[in-house]
Amino acid sequence: MPYTISEIIVLFFTYSVIGWLWETCYCSLKDHHYEYRGFLFGPYCPVYGFAVTTILICTKDVQDHLLLLFIVGVVVATVFEYFASLFLEKVFKMKLWDYSHLWGNIHGRIAPVISFFWGIGVVFLVKVIQPFIQDVINVEEQLTHGWLAVGITIVMGIDTALTMISVERFHVTTKMWDQRINGLLWHLREKAGHELSDANGWRAFVLAHFKDVKLPTLSWNHQRLVKSFPRLRVLDAPKFTALKHEISKKQN
Repeated sequence: MPYTISEIIVLFFTYSVIGWLWETCYCSLKDHHYEYRGFLFGPYCPVYGFAVTTILICTKDVQDHLLLLFIVGVVVATVFEYFASLFLEKVFKMKLWDYSHLWGNIHGRIAPVISFFWGIGVVFLVKVIQPFIQDVINVEEQLTHGWLAVGITIVMGIDTALTMISVERFHVTTKMWDQRINGLLWHLREKAGHELSDANGWRAFVLAHFKDVKLPTLSWNHQRLVKSFPRLRVLDAPKFTALKHEISKKQN
């Protein structure tokens, strides 16, 4: 093992924070307003932490060979991204990114152009960023003797538990949205003998009768997820997925 357990935990946390800063700054500038990114409550994106620490461990023996480093980086990052997407879909019934519009994509989870940029990013990470980060971690390890890693584990563990509870409530809420919207449309069909099969038709009808649907209010964290992940799809709540932005604005 090229790193101690304590180093791996601190590396994971460090790159989770760096990933959160990158996404928050990039998306805030792109959308012209502040966006609090990340899946968890805290200012970190674990997907970056997991990805980078996995890459650093897997590329330890090829870091002096640029081509091998690029290839291993592409493979490891792509496999990680695919299974991270699959995990979110199967466990949380959510899809946070979708590459279906890109050439050569596989189920919208990965795509060649994304993997190519992952490879470039891995080379830049290993050659430019990691040496500085490692020097800082070496000093930290001498000062804290692993206790920082213990604190990180406790804090992020609690955060993960709270987030899972919040996401489960989010899932329950979105299914209630679908049930009540479907009930409104069913009532229209039974009362007026008219069925709105056209997507724009039923969307406009629901928004026009928003107060009649009496949808449960989204919490701050649920609204943050909707805003932070514009491609978010709840796989078993298609009506929510179609209307999430419009109704979220109405509930602000």
